[in-house]
Amino acid sequence: MAPGGHLPLAGHVGTGTHRRPTHAYSGHPVSYTSHRLPPGHLAALLHEAGFTATAQLTQEPDAEPTWRFANFLARKEGAGRPA
Repeated sequence: MAPGGHLPLAGHVGTGTHRRPTHAYSGHPVSYTSHRLPPGHLAALLHEAGFTATAQLTQEPDAEPTWRFANFLARKEGAGRPA
């Protein structure tokens, strides 16, 4: 990504939790591990990768499923404008 570019990032967050689904929403078999990291950890990883988090929204669950959700808007550090 060019310096000055923006990265939207969103997903489920948590504290050291993970899941290993066996079927996708459509019922097709899948095999992967999804790790839920705390929002602060994700912000630190963005910073280590050369991004500055310019906005963060964390949504607490109000019904099932009981997973927290976070949205980030990050900007690639450095001079220049997005291409």
